[in-house]
Amino acid sequence: MQGLVNFAGQIGNAIAILLPTFSYLAAIGLFLSSTWGFWMQAHPHNPFRGRPWVPFVALLLSGAFASFPSILTMANNTAGTNLQVQVSALTSYTAPTVSSGVLGQTPGDAVVNVVKLFQGFFQAFGAMACFFAMLTWNAVIGGRSRRSAGGCGVQFVFGIMLINIVTVSSWLVAVFKA
Repeated sequence: MQGLVNFAGQIGNAIAILLPTFSYLAAIGLFLSSTWGFWMQAHPHNPFRGRPWVPFVALLLSGAFASFPSILTMANNTAGTNLQVQVSALTSYTAPTVSSGVLGQTPGDAVVNVVKLFQGFFQAFGAMACFFAMLTWNAVIGGRSRRSAGGCGVQFVFGIMLINIVTVSSWLVAVFKA
């Protein structure tokens, strides 16, 4: 099991290294897209005829991606946790070692202990899910995707739940214990 924990930790570390890069690239791309959109609205062959809000949404999301850790921290505070999100390379992260006490006294303890072992992966994957939810929402608003905006909201909420996986799993264990 230690090998699986180490592998998941390395995958989470790779996501945490790549996510800030993708976030800043998305911010630059959306800023350029919004400036192009504002420029094109002054032309007779405007591709945003009937959808004048598309450049505004791109500009808004550009700022959101430039301050992506702050957006995730605010979403976590809204969810009721005080977790401060820092989207940066987890160079100091080392996977916890699996000891013989992983199972605990009850099945609920075993679930929470296993979730704690994979917490680094879950948090990085949750941040990535939020990133892609925001990108997809931009595609929905721009008319390039057939998904619904509500589906993107649900994906963002589940990403926040993955960032707070220990709190969520402890709550679920408490609900099903009673």
